[in-house]
Amino acid sequence: MRNRLLIIESNEAICRQLLNALSGHHDVKTLSDGSDVQQVILEFRPELVLLSFHLATGSAIEICQSIRHLRVERQIQLLILGHGLSETERLQAFSAGADDIIEKSISQLELNAKIDVLMRLRSALVRATTAERKLEGYTRELERIVERRSLAIQATQDVAVFALAKLADSRDTETGEHLVRMRAYSQIIAEQLRISGPYQDQIDDSFLQDLFRSSPLHDIGKVGISDAILLKPGKLTPAEFDAMKQHVRIGAETLEEAAQSGQSGSFFHMAAQIARYHHERWDGQGYLEGLRGIQIPLAARIVSVADVFDALTSKRVYKEAFSVESAREMICQGRGSQFDPAIVDAFVKTYDKLNAFPIDSAKSVRFLAALETNGMSHYWGKYQDNSNSISSVKMLVVENGSAELNLLASWMRAAGMNVRSCANYTDAMQQVRDDCPKVVITSWGSTDPDCELFYRWIREEHLPHYIYTMAVIDGHDFFEASKIHRLGVDDVISQSISREELLARLNSAGRVIDLENHLRNIERRDPLTGLATLRYLNDQLKREWARTRNYRLPVSCVIIDIDDFSGINRKYGMETGDKVLQTLAKTISEQGRVIDYLCRLECDRLLLVLPECAEVNALRTAKRIEMQVEKLSVNLGDEQIYFSVCMGVAERTKKTPSLEALLDNAKIALEVAKSSGKRNVVCYQDCQNSSAAMIEVDQVREHLEHLTAAEIMTSPIVSIVQSEPVEAAVELLLQNQFNAVPVIDEQGKLTGVISEKDLMQALRKPDAWSLPIAEFMRRDVVRFEESEPAIQVYEFLSQAAIHRVIIVCNDRPTGVVSRGSCLRSLQTQDTNVVLGTPEEIASIFDSGIYESATLGQLRDLAQRVRQTNKFNEPKRLPI
Repeated sequence: MRNRLLIIESNEAICRQLLNALSGHHDVKTLSDGSDVQQVILEFRPELVLLSFHLATGSAIEICQSIRHLRVERQIQLLILGHGLSETERLQAFSAGADDIIEKSISQLELNAKIDVLMRLRSALVRATTAERKLEGYTRELERIVERRSLAIQATQDVAVFALAKLADSRDTETGEHLVRMRAYSQIIAEQLRISGPYQDQIDDSFLQDLFRSSPLHDIGKVGISDAILLKPGKLTPAEFDAMKQHVRIGAETLEEAAQSGQSGSFFHMAAQIARYHHERWDGQGYLEGLRGIQIPLAARIVSVADVFDALTSKRVYKEAFSVESAREMICQGRGSQFDPAIVDAFVKTYDKLNAFPIDSAKSVRFLAALETNGMSHYWGKYQDNSNSISSVKMLVVENGSAELNLLASWMRAAGMNVRSCANYTDAMQQVRDDCPKVVITSWGSTDPDCELFYRWIREEHLPHYIYTMAVIDGHDFFEASKIHRLGVDDVISQSISREELLARLNSAGRVIDLENHLRNIERRDPLTGLATLRYLNDQLKREWARTRNYRLPVSCVIIDIDDFSGINRKYGMETGDKVLQTLAKTISEQGRVIDYLCRLECDRLLLVLPECAEVNALRTAKRIEMQVEKLSVNLGDEQIYFSVCMGVAERTKKTPSLEALLDNAKIALEVAKSSGKRNVVCYQDCQNSSAAMIEVDQVREHLEHLTAAEIMTSPIVSIVQSEPVEAAVELLLQNQFNAVPVIDEQGKLTGVISEKDLMQALRKPDAWSLPIAEFMRRDVVRFEESEPAIQVYEFLSQAAIHRVIIVCNDRPTGVVSRGSCLRSLQTQDTNVVLGTPEEIASIFDSGIYESATLGQLRDLAQRVRQTNKFNEPKRLPI
């Protein structure tokens, strides 16, 4: 392979010798000094620079530093040519960035060998840098996926909350828009209080978000009030009014219970406060508790003003609607008596916005003509260049009786776009399900709650691809833009938009759609193999598991592992390893059925799930895959790289409780297959027989048979009493860096085990800190008596998915045994013949492999170590 070399040498004779020696195998360029070195590097892009330390003009140290300062060329290898350099000069060269220093008297063969070594080093650096950049890209994509998932969870929660509020509000058909208006009024007043007033320090982004989400729940308690009282057209009697007052208590208790059992503590706590106190008065004459002044929570005081203003301006069964001016005067008259003076002042400042909100948005159309648009940066001509790419995109316009939307649809059809229209949101949801469009355009109805629910539904529904949403709003409603974007709407446009701007925005939407779909594909597909990820298939596999369990159908899985994949990466490089994995994934994809699931499980392992397939048929599929893999190879220049696989097969049985357990069984079968050598396929039902046969031939078995569990266990063991609080368990795990500890009763007998995972689940409850450990511990703990043979403990750990068991004496925990404990005990046995000397065993234990290795693997490793040491011994010539 020819490499690009740059020689910087002022001595013409030496420069000519280097050129003659290297030009036959490399592309070489020469310079007499370093004046043009940066320009030459940018144009020639050398992979190695041979730099003479003694130049006629210029300093070699400065040239080294200037090369290293070129950010794009950090991987250039710098080889210094010197003659009789002192230690100080050599240190200066290395400090400036030199990779190696050689004497000018070096032979041609040694020089070529040195260059080959540096080129291999550079190749390794390039591969490492490429892998690091890929990892950084995957990390950014995962962060974006997590953020999108978090927003989706919050949106789902918002829909559930609003639907709950609508359940209470739907009993009075004349107040159907009350929730939307009242929430908007509360938000407008709170934003004004954040700008000016005495409560600026209390109102932040979190407060505004919780207020927006919780204010619709203020009257949730009305579900507990009878229709005879709630819908009575006349004045309520004192007894009926007392019954009506109870809705604040019913709503508050319901929301407080939700706050204790859920994770959104601040949100539900604020909702409970609003429900309980929004009928309290500033002067203390309200109900139920008669709080006064700032004793009433701030959120409840804000909602109180918004609620009364909307109640005054709305028609109810017991009254006609007041004019907005009359309602304004009544609110102002209640300043200092019914309402907080500071909140009334904020209400007055935002009165114009509040007054504009409920006005019917169906006004005369005010579209601008194309020639009236000033400062437009997008023109129809630019859009027309890309019309072919956007014309095939399916678009849906929800007209909902809007003349503005009808005009927009006609513009898009005239531009050759694929546009469909529907009359309402119900029809729109059905069309989205049947033939999912890529763009949806609706009008934003500030008084129409169905519009908001429709936007949320689009973001929560599992659709085939990403839908770009656009909301058309009236000019008076632009203060709603931030709220609309929080719903997940991509773009907000005005009714007065011109045709040129609309088409330009749609053109930009195409790029966003492509990007979102690309990210969704990255989320669902492994970037290297193109297979599905286990995370994406999780839902599908769970549904398949439920189907096979309900209809008693068989289901099997096969885990495929490439033999010595790490050795392929080390010998041929990571790029070759990637090609091997890609070739294997493509081959297995071609062998599977349409109903099968194939995904990348981890690193070089693939998972094949076979619905309606028994283990015997899954074994045949695995054997067929093995036969195909034997024919595969990867081209590496003139060399063909062949590889093989091991596979573990498992079928769901009555004893398989979950999909995770099925995967664990397949992994156990795979480990048995790999421990037996290359090119092996093992079924889980044969694992016990195979494991027993392997142990029988293992020469170390007799040593464990002569030991008891007490002789190999790790002791003493740290325990905790089940009556201790969760706080004590957390402190114990943190101080000792344990991930789990046994739990005992007051008599010291083992009752269970508590782990970090159990404590994290417990801490979701606000009062869990003081609750006893017994409420959260796991009682299904595996235990062995001290007198039981050690070989039984090891056989259990070799076949089970758990890593350690507890040893007891009279039901009292005395120690712990892990796979490492079993193997570590061999250091005291006379196993030199099998495993080598104690020094060799100690070196293997120090490597950390004993925690996961089997005895057979440990024996093989020791034999390889001895063979390597024997190979490296100096050979003596016969005298």
